[in-house]
Amino acid sequence: MITNERQYKITKGQLAKLQEGIREFNLEEAAERIGSKTLAKAEFDGLKSEVEVLENQLHEYERLKSGAITNFEANSLEELPSMLIRARIAQQLSQRELGELIGVKEQQIQRYESEEYASASLRRIREIANALKLNISEIAEITPISTLAAVSTKSELLEWDKFPVKEMYKRGWFEGFSGSLNDLMQEANELVRDFITAVSRKPTLALHRKLVRSGLQIDPYALLAWECRVLTLAAKDKSAGEYQAELLTFEWVDQLRRLSRLEDGPAQAKTMLEEAGIALIIEPHLPSTYLDGAAMLLNGGSPVIGMTLRYDRLDNFWFVLFHELIHVMYHLKKGKLENIFDDLDAEGKNEIELEADTLSRDALISPKEWDQALPRFVQSKETIETFASQLGISPAIVAGRIRYDAKNYMIFNDLVGPGEVRKHFPVNFGI
Repeated sequence: MITNERQYKITKGQLAKLQEGIREFNLEEAAERIGSKTLAKAEFDGLKSEVEVLENQLHEYERLKSGAITNFEANSLEELPSMLIRARIAQQLSQRELGELIGVKEQQIQRYESEEYASASLRRIREIANALKLNISEIAEITPISTLAAVSTKSELLEWDKFPVKEMYKRGWFEGFSGSLNDLMQEANELVRDFITAVSRKPTLALHRKLVRSGLQIDPYALLAWECRVLTLAAKDKSAGEYQAELLTFEWVDQLRRLSRLEDGPAQAKTMLEEAGIALIIEPHLPSTYLDGAAMLLNGGSPVIGMTLRYDRLDNFWFVLFHELIHVMYHLKKGKLENIFDDLDAEGKNEIELEADTLSRDALISPKEWDQALPRFVQSKETIETFASQLGISPAIVAGRIRYDAKNYMIFNDLVGPGEVRKHFPVNFGI
């Protein structure tokens, strides 16, 4: 959502560049350059999709500024932040002017709006609503989120005692709680409720906005707990800037894969994603979730890639990372899809997962490159390392591709980078 004139001008500039890119796009030339017609078409579809998103954002901002929208309603807490932002714009108030009305600096209003008022107290929200002459007294019986008895959709009510409380306690997920496990069990429902709702969104087990790929029976409560943990960490992590989808060109993706040849490639990949506005959060999976990775959206629409590193191998890291990146680039926000969870040991059976499988493999080693790859025919350490050097990528990616194609995961164990990923991330994997 565009919240000020600076963002409006930047968005118009981004739109102009994307529109020019579409006008100049030649599918055949792109397929030749990339080495994959599928990737080239996906790149073109991605450009068109991003243009549509930016056009809608600009149109809404322009209508708000013009006074064409005068009625603002929020039927739940989830809709309240957007209502406050839209009402401010429609009333011709800048973020600085709103700040002056309630006695805070412009930067504070910018911060509130960028995170959709996640850190604002109830008192502050009331002050802002009063300054905007909005009545919020009847919206969802406004109460602090921590006191909500339950969070539900129309057809579903969360059962707090089904969450993996002991495991969450063991991992230190209940920040601010210093009691024993016995103490925690006495107030587990309230602590879990606070934890789950802290992401400032309506948590749900329903799959109408989720895509879960798994070949095993997943515990939906454990999955939701892990989801909220990753989103909470992403919301707190200020390393990632504003999401810039226009940066994610084929050249950018190629630069990302070339980081794989570096000893600290996984850590540098995290930094490169953050510079494009994509948070990368490493969090070990919970029992009965069988996760490798996930692509999700924060409230403000910023993308988050979550990875569990359940397999501590370089080939697995790069494939999972690229698989989730493809979801971010092409699948999130399509329809109402906001979260995609992947157990990549399971077969991809739907169109989205099949496309992500294909595009991530092609992005790591294009069909043109693979067609000419000597290691396909002469499988040895020497041919793998030579071919990887020619592409400027890690031998682990090549060895992993050979293992995948052969469906033989016992070969080239020494080349797939065992034990070379987790050491780059300060997370306790011995839990």
